[in-house]
Amino acid sequence: MRNYVENMALWADITDCQRHFEVEVPLRAVQDSVLCFAIFAFSSRHMNRQRKSEAAEALQYHNRCLQLLIPVLSDVRDNITDTVLAAVAILRQHEEMDSEDNQFHLTGATHILNTVSSFGSSGGLGEAAAWLCLREDIHISITSQKPLRADLGSFRNSNVFLRNDDFAWASRMVFLLAKLLKCAFSYDSATHPTLLQRASEEIEHWYAAKPRTFEPTQFTPRSRETPDRFPGIWMLLPVHVIGVQYYHIAKIILAFSCCPNPSPAYEVFKKSRHIEKTVRNHLLTVLGLAKSNKKAENTLFTARHSLVAWGWVLRYKPDQEAAEGLLIDIEKRTGWDVGPSIQSLRQQWYDECSDE
Repeated sequence: MRNYVENMALWADITDCQRHFEVEVPLRAVQDSVLCFAIFAFSSRHMNRQRKSEAAEALQYHNRCLQLLIPVLSDVRDNITDTVLAAVAILRQHEEMDSEDNQFHLTGATHILNTVSSFGSSGGLGEAAAWLCLREDIHISITSQKPLRADLGSFRNSNVFLRNDDFAWASRMVFLLAKLLKCAFSYDSATHPTLLQRASEEIEHWYAAKPRTFEPTQFTPRSRETPDRFPGIWMLLPVHVIGVQYYHIAKIILAFSCCPNPSPAYEVFKKSRHIEKTVRNHLLTVLGLAKSNKKAENTLFTARHSLVAWGWVLRYKPDQEAAEGLLIDIEKRTGWDVGPSIQSLRQQWYDECSDE
């Protein structure tokens, strides 16, 4: 429990100024066995990340949690409390660390959100857990290139759209990225261009109007002559890192979503090279933000998902090696199994360089 509070709760609380997962969740876990065993499964996986004993211990806690949770989930409308939603969100964090992500708990979390729509604007732990579930849904949408599962309507009455603090600003960027993913991967030809244009305008307005606290306190451009392949971007707090990081991910999605009109072959090729360069620059910024702000470990996960989705644009060998190094560091620090991600990237890079 102490490991969870001191080292892992911030992963969930990165856009929550009241730190519900650090403060409220442990207090409730003392009285609630489902929540307690969810934390133990997740935390034991993290504590034993460098030892093979992790699987048996984490699995034991995970199975005990499910034995208690499944009867509760038999009637979603009557039995689901904010404590249950928080437990499922934590189980999803644990599930994400597996090399083969079956997304069982993601399915459960989004089903709860879509059934009990009040969580997204309920305040307290329920809303904090809903925002965590939304970010978990965003991660899968990015890597699978498929629309979100969560109904965003449940978040529209959240007070983050009324407040003006930095945590609210970061949450609004999370929501804007979620809206973009909904339309970018919907493939609805009738409304697709209009929705994309509107989403692009909202995202640019966020960036232009964001508080000065979202500007870097120090910026070091990347250099081909030094080992630092990613830009150094120091931010004030983890919440500022996540806001800016999600903005650059949104710019990547928008770059790929710009469908060119029929053009001569050379123009199509030139435009595709321009898109690739744009995506690479934003991806390097996403990776630089994650590497430069060690306390914001949540952003390491976002960096990993971004590499899985778009790492093929890193064509220069030192950039590829730096990306692998970042993934290895993610596994050492968080316990995430990055082996399959590295193998996938190597295959993509090989395919890009191969003449066959």
